[in-house]
Amino acid sequence: MVNGLPLKQTFACVAALLTATVVMPSVQAKNNTPHNEVVNVLITDHGFSPNRLVEPLDTPLHLHIQNVGKQQHEFAIPEYRIYTRTLGPGETSDVEFSPWESGTFTMYSDPIADSQPEFTGQFIVKDKISKGR
Repeated sequence: MVNGLPLKQTFACVAALLTATVVMPSVQAKNNTPHNEVVNVLITDHGFSPNRLVEPLDTPLHLHIQNVGKQQHEFAIPEYRIYTRTLGPGETSDVEFSPWESGTFTMYSDPIADSQPEFTGQFIVKDKISKGR
């Protein structure tokens, strides 16, 4: 007996877990969902680069946010409930989501959480985006 289960049932549970671990990645690999567009956002001590993001509505997006400044910064888009932790120099944060509402939204850095952002930028979501954005 192992943890109150007969040995035969214990091996059956372990075998089921191992099978799930081996089978699941191959199932996920066949998933035909679109890949997230990766957008790099650098945070300097003076603002975001780029300072204006224009992204399509209902399309998976991966924001890779990197603090390249010498001070602590954060990245936030409150309307999308996105708030990174405070990032020290050289630290990164990744956020994945699909913008669900079109419009122009403020992205900002407020590392001391005093509701007075040190700088802001624009996050614009459009129904349709041309290749030139």
